[in-house]
Amino acid sequence: MYWVETTFWIASPRRKSMAKELEFIDLSVSSGQKLLLSSARGALRSGELVAVVGRSGSGKTLLTKAIMGLLPEQLQAEGQVLLDGQRLDQLGDKAMDQVRGRRISMLFQQPKRVMNPRMTIRAHLLEAMGAHGWGKARQHEPRVLALLEEVGLFPAAQIAGKRPDQLSGGMAQRAMLAIALAADPEFILADEPTSSLDSILKAEVLQLLRRKQQERGVGVLFITHDIASIQHIADRVVVVSDGQIVDQCPTAQIFSKDRHAKTRELVEAALPALREPRTETSGCLLEAVEASKNYTRRAKGQAALKPTSLCLHGGQVLGVVGRSGSGKSTFARLLAGLEQPTTGRIITEHNGGTATRVQVIAQEPYSSFDPNLAIRTSMSAAVHRLPVEQARERMAQAMSQVGLPVELLERRPGQCSGGQLQRLAIARALLTNPQVLICDESTSALDSVAQRHILDLLLELRDKMGLSLVVISHDMDVIRYASDDVAVFYEGELVEHRPLNDFLTSAEHQHSKDLVAALDITAAATAAG
Repeated sequence: MYWVETTFWIASPRRKSMAKELEFIDLSVSSGQKLLLSSARGALRSGELVAVVGRSGSGKTLLTKAIMGLLPEQLQAEGQVLLDGQRLDQLGDKAMDQVRGRRISMLFQQPKRVMNPRMTIRAHLLEAMGAHGWGKARQHEPRVLALLEEVGLFPAAQIAGKRPDQLSGGMAQRAMLAIALAADPEFILADEPTSSLDSILKAEVLQLLRRKQQERGVGVLFITHDIASIQHIADRVVVVSDGQIVDQCPTAQIFSKDRHAKTRELVEAALPALREPRTETSGCLLEAVEASKNYTRRAKGQAALKPTSLCLHGGQVLGVVGRSGSGKSTFARLLAGLEQPTTGRIITEHNGGTATRVQVIAQEPYSSFDPNLAIRTSMSAAVHRLPVEQARERMAQAMSQVGLPVELLERRPGQCSGGQLQRLAIARALLTNPQVLICDESTSALDSVAQRHILDLLLELRDKMGLSLVVISHDMDVIRYASDDVAVFYEGELVEHRPLNDFLTSAEHQHSKDLVAALDITAAATAAG
């Protein structure tokens, strides 16, 4: 078995004499007799940033939870966790509470779900500082404002008074970083903190995290499935697969051909596309003509989607990109006929008046199926009008089209991986013989390798079946890999619609330029590696 002794540190020169150390020795996590994480060994010093990468379910998040003593009750941890020589694994809950948030802080994947929705950002920061009572709150107000300004949140006084749900995704992640820094910790464990952010926000948060880590000399363990996102910030990369640490090296060496096979798999999934976008020659299948949507009473408020005109052709892959709230998902619902436009119209009848068949593949595969029903039962609703034997054959054909064994139909959703469920969602969409598949953030919940596999499957189906695809994403890597043409939405408006290569080389709108620039940061870092 390929094994690497995982002791990794690159101490910051300006803090070498006072470097702190977080170490774990033969750390294992099990569920009953099943071993989920096996004998992980390593060390992190203040002043460095180490990225732990791996596919979903590889064990990387278990590592951070075991270090922090936050494993669910049904899981057991063995091994040693030491902070400057002190055994954290032997501390009780009260003693660990003095470590968590003070000496070791956490950055989470979805801060709005972690923070108390009833507390203001000010209250969260005061709690992290250990300041309780009105007198102490007033005394620490300058510190609260300084922390918010440090992470780029302005005006700080206004942001401090907001609740988490009143912040955008990027602002919430910055607020979470301020909370993590509030007690001046020695280490930060960051668990997928940018996975739900768009390309621009992801680049901004990563650069901010790296800058604060270097300024404060904090040690950061950064958990991610995306090697591309950490190219320009990590000192060292550690690769986890099937509960084992299989590889580790300085970031500059990650693209070496002699690295472990699991490392190469992650790297290949992060590389830019090599395929050529197709040139459009076929007729229009689906068309929006000055279509808009306004959810406010009597359509007097701000429109979710301003009048938009766009045509989708047969066999075309249209990449739709924009930040949260930009209008891209509203546009998708109008195209799919799930909602009616406030003004304008969606034309679905072409080629002699035949209506175009459209299906939607949802963002979250786990919510696409009833958890209490077998997959076959959930999928049968799409073919319930067919005779039983014909419906069975149709489902078997769809399973074959997405590369899954028909036996998987007998499982429940909880018995399937995220990648399998996403393929099952595609199979269910294929049961109605659609001409257009609308994929609304359909790969955002997957790791980078599974994401690449799903995109390859969609492109293969396009080629074999002549499908048209609308690929909606906030991730420019997804858009670049899959699209023939790109439509950019910004503040409810279609601001740019161009062929992919033209968009990448000569974007016109400022938001489009920002998207390409965020993509170039990763590409440049990849080339440098």
